[in-house]
Amino acid sequence: MRRAALILLVLLVVALAVLAQVMDVPDGAALRSWVDGAGWAAPFVFTGVCALGTAVFFPKPVLATAAGLLFGIGWGSALAVAGFTAGAMIAFAVARGLGRDTVKGWLGERLRVIETVFARRGVEATLVIRLLPVVPFTLANYGAGVTAVKARDFALGTALGLVPSTVLAAVLGDALSDLGSPRSLVALAIWGVLAVAGVWWGRNLITAAARAA
Repeated sequence: MRRAALILLVLLVVALAVLAQVMDVPDGAALRSWVDGAGWAAPFVFTGVCALGTAVFFPKPVLATAAGLLFGIGWGSALAVAGFTAGAMIAFAVARGLGRDTVKGWLGERLRVIETVFARRGVEATLVIRLLPVVPFTLANYGAGVTAVKARDFALGTALGLVPSTVLAAVLGDALSDLGSPRSLVALAIWGVLAVAGVWWGRNLITAAARAA
């Protein structure tokens, strides 16, 4: 039964990833139309779209950039972070329920080190994966669900880790008409610095865990 649940989880993730690739992604005009049509409920609608979109592999940068376009940098970033965190927890809960018990019995020595990092320093480990642009956001959410990270640590690490990238995407969205502007160039440079910091931080966490093992 546990193996069947894990297979179901893998099939679900693959199906959602494929669906995200073949579906039509709405552009900024379509998203603005949806939000305008929602009236006073627009913030709640957008947050819900972010949550559901995150859980089903909808491109997060599209939503984060749209947040800046539709609501401005401050308000848009707050709504996007709330929605992304909620969506991350949906994916986390699904993976935790379907795959955790099976995966923990298959861990090799190398993976046990990573498991130790997530178990003991869950907030930091989650922050690291949020700073790495090469790690797909939604895939990381499902992957974290089968690790030993505590749900509250994952939620906190996700919320904190989302702030820099979401604000930067909102800045780019707010200045979408002028991507060559100094503000946009600075935002992209900061994004690169954060990625390098994430790699360095992650290596330190794994090295420390390996030495302690």
